Amino acid sequence: MKKVRFGVIGLGNMGAPHSRWCANDGGRGVALGAVCDIVADKAEAIGKELGVPHFTDAVEMMDSGLIDAVIIATPHYWHPPLAIHAARRKLHVLCEKPVASRIGPARAMVAECRRRKVAFGVVLHHRTRAIMRKMKQLVDAGAIGKVFRVEMTCSSWFRTQAYYDSGAWRGTWDGEGGGVLINQAPHHLDLFQWIGGMPKRVIAMVHTREHKIEVEDTANALMDYGKGKVGYLYATTAEEPGSEQFTLVGDNGTIVCKGGKLTVGKLKQPVSRHIYTAKKSWPTPGEQKCTWRDVKLPKDPGGRHLMIIKAFAKHVLTGSEMYCTGKEALNEVELSNAIYLAGFENRAVELPVDAGQIARLIARLERQRSTGRGGAMRKAADREFRKLMKK
Repeated sequence: MKKVRFGVIGLGNMGAPHSRWCANDGGRGVALGAVCDIVADKAEAIGKELGVPHFTDAVEMMDSGLIDAVIIATPHYWHPPLAIHAARRKLHVLCEKPVASRIGPARAMVAECRRRKVAFGVVLHHRTRAIMRKMKQLVDAGAIGKVFRVEMTCSSWFRTQAYYDSGAWRGTWDGEGGGVLINQAPHHLDLFQWIGGMPKRVIAMVHTREHKIEVEDTANALMDYGKGKVGYLYATTAEEPGSEQFTLVGDNGTIVCKGGKLTVGKLKQPVSRHIYTAKKSWPTPGEQKCTWRDVKLPKDPGGRHLMIIKAFAKHVLTGSEMYCTGKEALNEVELSNAIYLAGFENRAVELPVDAGQIARLIARLERQRSTGRGGAMRKAADREFRKLMKK
């Protein structure tokens, strides 16, 4: 195989661009083999535009012999059954975020791809951002010593009501399966744990603060890592002006990512030492010197979806590292599911999440709050998923 021929499933806001990237910008290792959407006119239009066969049935496209891998860009509930169908046909799987709405089906996707020995990647493209990769390098290298506080604000995801009204499945429990935690914040949830680590326990508040939607538009979560290490995350689509700030505080200093800049504050001596060596019972401000510096970043800021596609294709062809594997993407789903359980059930939630508990919660929220706009997508996708799991 000299090129990976991708078949794109779902030609909406992300699937259509994925198709064009594969057809026009993927380079030597990437090709577009076919496209698929349940809306026939959409499939035909994109297929003709890019000069590839088009389908309205994803399984039919998988069986066509025209593709080596799929890019799944459908509404979230359909990710698991489509990934499992592909894996059983020995097709590699690149899935849009989140890998799934619930942790049970997400774990099944990972297990199936491992069993069938096919590559499984997830489009968490914020991992390609140069500023985040540099931040992770600094933390992993011990630049601030042992980390004891992780804090993230991601309110740069502002959405209007018109956005939620633009698709029947948006903002619904039976179609989208959640709000800001499922659609927008997965990128930041992934960065939070990729750089700051996975907590052991979560408490949370989840609200629909302003939008006229079934699901949450705001979430606050407090994370317990054990041994005094804590984390805090705030995400919303209902705040202007939005901001992105990611702070890690450690024994030797602090790293702050804000406004496109990365800054490191280095303490003269570790906190764990200064506590015992300081002579005064009430040290004066500034006695413990902290030297701040801006971190030089690469000229290429990264953050492009195409970087994920090209790295995934290279992994299939040569075995090189991809940006985010399906197994790694489970952590983001664990966090979002834990926040839902903690917020809606008003209790602390231990990780890993119990798959049955989150499935029952989402089903209950759907019964209580669903307006039917999502078209019972969860039920249809779950039926297909359960059928596949019995085979």
